[in-house]
Order: sequence, then structure tokens, then C-alpha cells
Amino acid sequence: MSTQYKNEKSIIQKLDLDGYIAQFKKFLAREKPVAMMGDINQHYRYIQALSKVQFPLPAVVPNLDSELSRIKKQAIRSLDEIYAFVTMFSYFNRLSAVGFTEPLISWIQSIEIPEEILEIINYFTEEGEINPERDPELFKLERSLKQNKTEIKETLYKLAHSSKLRDYLVDTQVHFNGGEETLLVRGGFNNAIKATVVARSSGGFFYIIPQSISHLKEKESALLSSKEELIFKYCKEISAVFFKWERFLDFINKEYDRFDHYQARVSFARAKEYEFVLPSKQKRIKLHDFAHPAIDDPVPITMDLNKQIMLVTGVNAGGKTMLLKSMLSAVYMSKYLLPFKCDVSKTEVGHYKSIEAVIDDPQSVKNDISTFAGRMQEFAKLFNKEDAIVGVDEIELGTDSDEAASLFRVMLDELRKKGITFIVTTHHKRLASLMASDDEVELIAAL
Repeated sequence: MSTQYKNEKSIIQKLDLDGYIAQFKKFLAREKPVAMMGDINQHYRYIQALSKVQFPLPAVVPNLDSELSRIKKQAIRSLDEIYAFVTMFSYFNRLSAVGFTEPLISWIQSIEIPEEILEIINYFTEEGEINPERDPELFKLERSLKQNKTEIKETLYKLAHSSKLRDYLVDTQVHFNGGEETLLVRGGFNNAIKATVVARSSGGFFYIIPQSISHLKEKESALLSSKEELIFKYCKEISAVFFKWERFLDFINKEYDRFDHYQARVSFARAKEYEFVLPSKQKRIKLHDFAHPAIDDPVPITMDLNKQIMLVTGVNAGGKTMLLKSMLSAVYMSKYLLPFKCDVSKTEVGHYKSIEAVIDDPQSVKNDISTFAGRMQEFAKLFNKEDAIVGVDEIELGTDSDEAASLFRVMLDELRKKGITFIVTTHHKRLASLMASDDEVELIAAL
């Protein structure tokens, strides 16, 4: 697991956004990181354009990076793997018929699917099987398999209603066991019929294949082998075409992920009635009627932070920590163009290079450090950051508030010189009184 991924996961958990992110990911056609690479302003324009139209939802497709790697080595891929690519081709084909506006229409029209690839789409049924109507030999095999299955079923039905087997039958149904059609009988059945036992039921009965249908089962096996050979031939031919167009496959795979990012955000916003907020260049957090997604019945907050440090004081259970988490959450969701509940016309969220949350008590047997020492380690890491927003909950945690106030004031003063914005909560007034005269410090009371 990469350090970046662990940091990302940590901030999501610290801000109580894990449930929100899990809900969002259900709208994705395949698992991927939340972050989108590239120009955020361009992403925002595409999302806004997509929000104005109805579009078909993409089908679930697995990650195909390893399959692409094998295609480049001319490996023959299975039918399921080939159909995963076909699903993406077909989806972009469908999107070309949607009435998009700019910039979406230019992007979708620029994805030209080669004729050879378009031909492969027509090979498949909607269930991901090779269409038997395209191949006389496959059509003949499918018809024979169907006829053979009918004969097996009819033979078993006759046996299940025959007088010689009546005393041994548990019921007159045809049971599927391990993919085989069987009858369920009691012990002693071999006095009435020759058969092979394939399994035993929990009640002590036997699943049997009567010898009278063994020739039909052998015929079915031969037909299935012939079908597999024919399918393998198709897989070999299509894999060769994929190798020829492997750069296009790599391209379409990335474009599918890109569109998936957009459609998941739009679909999520529609389902939750959320809004998108594009990060501004101003280092400001102005929230209006914002609701943290982790709260079931939230009281919307309105808050304006346009200074470098916000000190939040107040009583226990006054909402200091949730206010801190709400403001950092708005920055996180805005940074990754994830929608949230707010009055978008009156909301403004600045862009910050990184988001840090000093919230947990670092004291533990594993860490072998005190709470105060742990906090000092976390603050030490901040001296390597620039252009960050940092939330610190109960800043004097683990030490005497009066003694720590001067130390934390010096650290906050030094760190803000590096362009770091702070939201700090405290139970005590000493630090607030020391910094109250500073024009770049906002004092807030959470009641």
C-alpha cells in the first residue's frame, strides 16, 4: 500500500467521510481511487455538461491492466476478458448517440472506434456469448446441445414417473447437482435401476444419473468440447486483432475510467441532491448551509474563514470538533470534485495542496510515547508542508494548557509563514487570549 494511499485513507477516516466515500464508490463502474488526474477546471466543465443530460449508465467492468499487459505479449485472452473490452467499446458506441453539449460532444466524437473493433462487437450477444447466428457451425452445435438436453430431461421425467422406480423416489423432480441432471432416490434403488451416484443429500438420500442417459451425457460432453474448440478459435482470432490495436485498447480503458469518474459524480449528486463546488484560488472557506454527510439529521452550518488561523473555543459537546471536521471535509470534497450539501451560490472553498488533521490521541503502547510527545511529532511533520490546511483538535491535549499556550503560539506563527492555514479547537482560553490581537486570527465560539 503506497504512502499516498494510506494518507488518503487516514484523512477520510479522521474526517468521518469513510461512509460517504463508500456510498460514492457504489456509483462507479469499477473500483478506482477517488482522485482524478489532470486539470480540475476541465473536469468541472465536463461534469457540469454531463449534469444537464440523461445518459446510459456504464456496465460493471473489472480492472483490465493485467489483461492489457498480456495482450501486449500476444497472449490469447479468455472470452470473459475479451467481452470486458467489448463492453467498453459498446458503451462509447451508445454514448455517441446521446445529445451531449460541449465540451462532451467533441470528446466523445474524438473517440473513433476502428472498423475491425466494431466488427468484434457484433460477434457477441448481450450475455457475453458468441452469437451463434453469425456462425453456422456454432449454430448447429447449439441446436444439438439444446435437443440433447431436451432428450435427457424427457428420459428422466419418464423414469421419475415409472412404476418400477416409484418405491425408491424421494420426489419426481429433476435435481441439478454439480451441473448434472439427477434423480433423488432412497437406498436400495439399485434393485430397480442401474445408475451412478454423484452425491449424497443431507437427509441420507442419493443423487443418481441413470445409466439409460449415459450415452446422452457422453454426447453432451462431446458437443461441449466441440463448442469450446470453436470458442477458442474465436478467442485466438480476436486476441490477434487486440494485439494489433493494443494502443487503442489502452486508450479506451483510460477513457472509460475518465467517463466513469464523471458519471459516478453526477449520478451520486442526483441521488443525494448534492452540489459541486469548484475550488477557488483564494485561501478561503466560506460555507453556507453546509451539512456534513456523516450526520443523519444535520443542522446546516454557515461559516466564513478568510484568515490564516481560526481558533474555536467552547464548552464540551458544543460542536467544536464537528465544526473542524466539517470545514476540512468541505475542502476535501471540493478538492476531488465530490458533491456535497450546501447553498452552492454562496459557498466558496479554496484550493490547498494538502489536508492534514491532528485529531487522534497518539499515545499508545505501540507508539511508546506520551500524548504531548506524539503531538510534537505531528507538528514537526508540518514544517515539511507548504500551502496546506491543518485541523488541530484540542491543541493542548496531553499537557498543561497555560504552559503549552506560548509554545503553540510560536509554532503556529512559524508554520503560517509557510502558507499553512489552521483551524484549531481548544477548551482553554490562554492560547486564544495570546493570539486575539493578531489580525490573521479569527476567534470563534462553538455553543
